Amino acid sequence: MRKCLAWGMAILSAITLIGCGSNASSATTGSAAGQSSSTTDNGASTPASGDAFTLGLICPLSGSSAVSGQILKNATEMAVNEINAAGGINGSIQIVLAEVDDEGVPATSVTAMQKLVEQDKVNVVIGSQASSCTLANMEITKAAKIPQITPASSNVAVTQAGNPYIYQMTATDELHMRNIMKYMAEENGAKTFAILYESSDFGTGGYKIAGNVCADYNLEMVANEVYNAGDTDFSVVLGKMQQANPDFFIFWGYHTEVAMICKQMQQYGISYPMIGQGYNSPELTNLGGAAVEGIMIDTAFDAANPDEKVQEFDKKYTELYGEGYDQNAPQSYDAVYVIKDAVERCIADGKDYKDGEVLNEYIGSTTWDGVTGVTTFDENGRMDKELLIITIENGEHKIVKN
Repeated sequence: MRKCLAWGMAILSAITLIGCGSNASSATTGSAAGQSSSTTDNGASTPASGDAFTLGLICPLSGSSAVSGQILKNATEMAVNEINAAGGINGSIQIVLAEVDDEGVPATSVTAMQKLVEQDKVNVVIGSQASSCTLANMEITKAAKIPQITPASSNVAVTQAGNPYIYQMTATDELHMRNIMKYMAEENGAKTFAILYESSDFGTGGYKIAGNVCADYNLEMVANEVYNAGDTDFSVVLGKMQQANPDFFIFWGYHTEVAMICKQMQQYGISYPMIGQGYNSPELTNLGGAAVEGIMIDTAFDAANPDEKVQEFDKKYTELYGEGYDQNAPQSYDAVYVIKDAVERCIADGKDYKDGEVLNEYIGSTTWDGVTGVTTFDENGRMDKELLIITIENGEHKIVKN
């Protein structure tokens, strides 16, 4: 039982991405006793001797969401390498990282998760990125009684499904939507809005939340339009939204389409305040250019924050990878440390951290002060944090509300 405590990058064309249906793991998994020390393609080392803890990572390393997936992978590996270089969990237990590519496709994500659980014998899993993938694959970890932390999936359904083994290391869509509406209504005097959302679990979830909570902020939804991932022509839906003449637009989708939407708004002379969630990616400005100037993003983390821990993380990540990142990076990084802390508390109490049920209890009772702030989980495995609203100004992020 849980205790109630509680970011342009381009995909490198030369990198060999890991297929989820075959040899998707980039690290030797299982007990490493008696093995020779080896280094994976990502620089993580398998232990030369002693005990090992197998951490599964599932994220999109190919497909339309691969930029975000690579960011998630980078940050996870950064934390793992830091911990292993310092001796490991509890000073002696090396982390072996098993990585799989789910392509951002739910069915593929299920197969990839089965590999982690059945072949790699993971102790815990970080991922996935898309809510639709997590909603599908978390049934595998639940059945195997393996704790799973998603640093990116924000659909409220993830932690409303009664799954005691799933945790959200990111703010829920409802928290994001409420923060957006409060800001636009109370600080900008908005009365009406139109929402444009992706036809995915993430997008439709955001649309439903908007309809459910807007009255709490005396806001009226005057138009709602939907698009499919991969769409390139938004003229019709933008025309309908413009005809409704709202005070602002909400976008609930990912950076590729949002950048095109902004370009087409510029092309057609459509100008409204734009705010939303899901597209906080280094690729947004790369793809959108001047068209995304002024767009606002609701997020739990941004490198524009002057906090010392944030700046230290930003420096480390940039030195290692030379690229920008989104909020999934620090949330993935912190997730590794949440797991490390839980294992160490298990050991201190004389408990078996390799027992999934036991480890799950300790993850549930987490209070970890990390890069993204203090992480605790409620009884459903949902974390709650203060959120930021940022805007794109001269191609850079600027905090407008914290």
